Order: sequence, then C-alpha cells, then structure tokens
Amino acid sequence: GCITAISDCLEDGCSVEAMMKLDQKLAEEEATIAASFAEIKNRQKTGYSEENKGTLAWLENFLRRTGGLRAQLLALKGKGIQDHDFIKQMLRAASVAFGGSRN
Repeated sequence: GCITAISDCLEDGCSVEAMMKLDQKLAEEEATIAASFAEIKNRQKTGYSEENKGTLAWLENFLRRTGGLRAQLLALKGKGIQDHDFIKQMLRAASVAFGGSRN
C-alpha cells in the first residue's frame, strides 16, 4: 500500500513532488478506511462484537496516524522546505510510527 511506497521512497530517495503524489494516494486510502470504520461502527450499534471492537480501535489508530503523516507532508510542502534531507528525516520518523524500521 501507500505506507510501503512511502518507505520505499525514503529508502531509495525520491522528490518532494513524488512524496506529494504519495500523499494523494494516502488520502484516497484514508477515505476508504474511514468508510470502513463508519460501516463497522454502525454495525456495532445493532450487533455488538468484540472482534469489531478491536478492528475499530485499529482503524481509528490508523486514521489518526495517517492524518498526522499527511499533516506533516502538507506542512512541509506549505513552508516550501526544499531541504530534502530534512524532509526525509521527518518522513522516516513518521514511517516508524507505522511500524517501519529506524535504519
């Protein structure tokens, strides 16, 4: 998915423009996850399930992390930061939050 693409981009190096394209893809995936979250949450109202409770917690955490990552990407873009090493460091730190390596 998109998180893997961001990690690959960090490992192999890519432009800020490429990162912004990944942000667009992340936004699309985020919308899909948000729709699933809403559907499962609605299902919980009529038929509670412990499994759904765990799924909702995972999805909510994912949405929070992707929102944070996207906010960082947009903030860096909005400030016109051209220091690619700085951007890579910021994004590498954010990718660790998604379970990526610290290398």
